[in-house]
Amino acid sequence: MKGINLYNSTEKLRTGFVEEAQSQGITVNVYKARHITIHLKNDEPARFIYCGEPIELHNHVNYFQLRGKERHTPAIMLYYCNQKNIPLNDPIGTNHTLHVQKISQMMMLHLNSLPIPESFIVTSFSYEKNREYIINTLQFPVVLKFNGDRGEEVWKIDSIKDLDERLTLSDEQRQQAIADANIPTALIQEYIENTHDFRVTMYKHEVFGVIKRISNDGFYNNWSRGANFEVDTITESEAELCRKATDACGIDMAGVDFVRTENGPIFFEVNKSPQMNIKYSGLLAKRIIAEYFKK
Repeated sequence: MKGINLYNSTEKLRTGFVEEAQSQGITVNVYKARHITIHLKNDEPARFIYCGEPIELHNHVNYFQLRGKERHTPAIMLYYCNQKNIPLNDPIGTNHTLHVQKISQMMMLHLNSLPIPESFIVTSFSYEKNREYIINTLQFPVVLKFNGDRGEEVWKIDSIKDLDERLTLSDEQRQQAIADANIPTALIQEYIENTHDFRVTMYKHEVFGVIKRISNDGFYNNWSRGANFEVDTITESEAELCRKATDACGIDMAGVDFVRTENGPIFFEVNKSPQMNIKYSGLLAKRIIAEYFKK
């Protein structure tokens, strides 16, 4: 072990912690989780960026204080450390309720080698601290997502100016976010040009049905945002990847969203509560009854 990474520590804990570790020749790196950006790119290791520089999680003990106002980023980092067998505290954080949302899912899919758009997990604070790193890596347009449903809180961003306007807080807004213990997390993602995507409704690896969702505006593929849809099919290799995606995200009843590209499927989300028609609802009840009541 090279040292200890200490995240979200209160001043009193930090002072005594660092002094004792240093007295024993142990290096302590102190970080605020709200200033950390997580960078995910297919076929490359996850990167954790703090004030423009990478954090070394491997070969360190990672000690978190899970505090309410900075809960999402450290929960994702705890999940990563647990999956990579990196020493950590409070493993309860690896089961945080926010892990059902699409932002956490990007880490889960990435760790299971399932293709996703290149992604940056940020807060408004970490965007400001790591803006140069992010901007130098991005190619516009990009997609900005918060934890909304049905295409809400999702925007196509065409310029640095537009991204700054969405993510930069005033001093008053920053202080209020800290006071309210409400620091939302967002995704900045590579824009995958497409005219449609696929929603695959599944229960425990069984494909109930496939809908091709066709955009009317060149961006939103959500029915709630005006897209059209038609019944379609997917290949067996695509179905197998969808099964792996549900396993990676720990979701039995799922709506798996992906887009076809020349390099294969790219996954957008594994929806934990997909909209269902009466046929699908009946199939779900039938499967549950067969599994639990007719043995």
